[in-house]
Amino acid sequence: MKRSLALLLGAFTCAALHAADSQPTRLLNGKDLDAFTVFMKDSGNTDPDKVFTLRDGMLYISGQRNGYLATKREFANYRLVAEFKWGEKNWPPRDQKTRNSGIFIHAQPGDKIMPPSFEIQIQEGGTGDTIPISGTSLTQGSETKTKGRFDRPGREPFKDELGFRGPNEIEKPRGEWNSVEIIANGDRLKVSVNGKVVFDGSQAKPDKGRILIECAYAEMWWRKLDVHPLAKK
Repeated sequence: MKRSLALLLGAFTCAALHAADSQPTRLLNGKDLDAFTVFMKDSGNTDPDKVFTLRDGMLYISGQRNGYLATKREFANYRLVAEFKWGEKNWPPRDQKTRNSGIFIHAQPGDKIMPPSFEIQIQEGGTGDTIPISGTSLTQGSETKTKGRFDRPGREPFKDELGFRGPNEIEKPRGEWNSVEIIANGDRLKVSVNGKVVFDGSQAKPDKGRILIECAYAEMWWRKLDVHPLAKK
C-alpha cells in the first residue's frame, strides 16, 4: 500500500513538473518589451522614433522605419501562436503598396536587415507565404528552396497595392484580428493562418534561432506572441 502510494505521488509529481515545463513563454507580457532587443535599418540597436512601443498591453508598431524586434534568446521545438491586426497608416516607400510585415524564425546571430532565417510573410494578400532568407534551406514536397518563396495556396492573382484582398483571401479585413500558428519541430515547419494550413515542409536548415517581428513601413498591432515548447520528434 505504501509503495503504491509512493508511486502514485511520484507520478503526480512528474506530471506537475511536466505541466510546469510546458507553460508557454509569453513574449508579450503586457508590461514591457524586455524579451526583445531592437534593430533599425537607419539607427542600429536604437529606436529613436519609438517605432516599437507597448500600448494597452499590446505591441504597437508605428511603421515609420524599417527594422525589427528580436528575441534575446533562441528557440527550437515550439509552437508559436501570434495574433495581429493592421492599423491605418502605411509609410513611404510603401505608402501605396500592400501593408507588409513578417515573423522571422530561426534567425541566426548578428543583427542586419534580412538575417539568415525563415520569414513567415505578413502581408495583405500574402500572409502565410514562407520564405528562406539569406541562404537558409527549406523543402516542401519535392521542392527545396534556398531563395524565393513558397506561396500560400490560393495567393494568385496578387497585386502589390494598398488594401489588396485576393479572390481566395484567408486574412480578415483590415482592423480585425488574425491568428498565425507556426510549428517548428526539429527540421519540420508548419504554418497556419486563421486555422488554415498554408505551408507544411521539412528539412529546415537551420532548425533553431531567434524570433523576429518586423516593421516594414506598416502600422500594426500584436496582442499575442506565445511560444509553447514541444518535445523534439
